[in-house]
Amino acid sequence: MTCATAYEGRGVVHHVPRLEEHRDRDVVIAGGGDSAVDWALALAPIARSVTLVHRRASFRAHEHSVRQLYGAPVRVLTDAQPVACHGTGRLESVDIGTRHGGTLNLPAHTLITALGFVTNLGPLAGWGMEVEYRQIRVDAAMRTSLPGVYAVGDGCTYPGRVPLISVGFGEAATAVNHAAVALRPGARLAPGHSSDARPEPVPA
Repeated sequence: MTCATAYEGRGVVHHVPRLEEHRDRDVVIAGGGDSAVDWALALAPIARSVTLVHRRASFRAHEHSVRQLYGAPVRVLTDAQPVACHGTGRLESVDIGTRHGGTLNLPAHTLITALGFVTNLGPLAGWGMEVEYRQIRVDAAMRTSLPGVYAVGDGCTYPGRVPLISVGFGEAATAVNHAAVALRPGARLAPGHSSDARPEPVPA
């Protein structure tokens, strides 16, 4: 998307930390996943206008959310995508290219690019760790091929990994506990739980 860099921070954003910042503004959202649909639904009651643009005909978002989307005051454009941005010093409008080759110009104070992210290891790629398809290979303890270095989340991979946020939380706990044992030999790998504790005797 050629306009993303030119208007970065001056109308083009990648997330919505505060809905109120978009009150009474024309908002265009690019994307077809849960984030794009959820932001469209949340902004619809407060923005001047909300347009959701998705390059495909079907959405990746939850079916229930998509049904809500088509019942909300949101303009939905499928088989289309932003191709250019316009404005003097700040974003004022966005050109939307359609599958038929036409272009639609929409007023836009904000363009939210909810297009997802591609894992980029950056300097980590040069550390000498085993890498597979831009992801760091780890074992069951989340250890990389570099001694003393652990990796978790979307930046790591192992057979059967499911790319979910909840999985990343579990991987972090696994890595931390194995690292603790590595740093303190003899330490207990599995942490204690409050349910394991014996209740204190109650005085008569």
